[in-house]
Amino acid sequence: MHHFVSTLSSRRFGRRSIGYALSTVTAAALSLGAGACEVVSKDARKQDTTTLAPRRAGDTLPAVPTPPLPGAGAALSDTAFADSTRAGRAAGVPAVPSDSMATAARTPDSGVVQLYPAQPRRGGVLFALAEGLAVATPRCSWDGSPVRCYSAATGVVAVIPLSADQPGGAHTLAFERPSGQLTRRVTVADREFERELIFLTRERYALLERGREIARDGRALRAALSAETPTRQWRGRWRDPVPMRGATNYGVERLYYPASDSSRAVTLPTRARIRGSFAADTIEWRPGADGDAPGWRHSGVDVPLSRGAPVTAPAAATVADVGEYVLTGRTVLLDHGQGILSAYFHLDTAVVRRGDVVRAGTTVGRVGDTGLSTGPHLHYAIYVHGTDVDPAAWRDMPSFMHADSAARPRATSGRSAGSR
Repeated sequence: MHHFVSTLSSRRFGRRSIGYALSTVTAAALSLGAGACEVVSKDARKQDTTTLAPRRAGDTLPAVPTPPLPGAGAALSDTAFADSTRAGRAAGVPAVPSDSMATAARTPDSGVVQLYPAQPRRGGVLFALAEGLAVATPRCSWDGSPVRCYSAATGVVAVIPLSADQPGGAHTLAFERPSGQLTRRVTVADREFERELIFLTRERYALLERGREIARDGRALRAALSAETPTRQWRGRWRDPVPMRGATNYGVERLYYPASDSSRAVTLPTRARIRGSFAADTIEWRPGADGDAPGWRHSGVDVPLSRGAPVTAPAAATVADVGEYVLTGRTVLLDHGQGILSAYFHLDTAVVRRGDVVRAGTTVGRVGDTGLSTGPHLHYAIYVHGTDVDPAAWRDMPSFMHADSAARPRATSGRSAGSR
């Protein structure tokens, strides 16, 4: 939900200053332990290396081993690494055309893992490619728990959402292969998010009192955003759905108050807390409960725009949902395949229907002010395997994500079977 109110760190409300100030604190940069890892393998002759993925399409990097971080992984034996990842063996889906599988089969399993970015952080995305790994059913794990991964033209790709709701720290990524497990230790940096008070008109604030409907909507949206269709529909770089000038930061923690409260000092109750991500949270909030205030972590970015401005698909996709919800207003969800979905909230109109297949650049809706909103804008969000991530981190994907094979969707006119 876009807002036109300053953050707590800079605004004064009425004649009195707010009871406390909250400022944005940027977490210290992390280090990625790409080379501080071991490979559990039955083939002791195979050399195992890690590279950091090129930042731009067309760039290449030699498979040079990354030096280990001081002290990292030194105390972990092959047996310890095997034990740490043996429990999680995820069944992936070979979701690319057969020619991609044939290409991967012709590329030797080099033991090289490309990781991107070099310094992942909370709320972002980790992209990983096990070069040349060709298996009928890819299996991967993150900290021992199964995660989705898919066969690609050059190996097996895993895309890990680094949830803003989880702290940073050290993690283990593992790829299964016939000769054993290929493991990497990854350090995710912590990150602080801004906190804001949003003042709403009485009419808009009344929407927050519909707690049961909001929880119901949250369940429906969470189910739709967790879809895992096996075929990737897009190729190449992603576009922006609208001009992104003036976009807010991702992950802002927002508490909501009636606009009348702006005429006096606001004291935040000690029980005030963020309940989860905007729109997908399923906990029912009851007004007046112990002086609590409704609040969520913002699950995307808000872009202020003129009412009626076109919103276009950033990449090829199938329309997963077109609906009306209490908080998000008129909503369009696009399924790009392999667990990647994009969301567009507060639209004035939707010009597609559920089941439509769209190309990059196809108009899917027009900017509006529906739902919990304080003015015309687009709420744009990216979901990876059901978890919202920073759209900027997703768009900054490495070149090995651009080059993968994809189905070539045929755009439809908006009259698909099952349209809504």
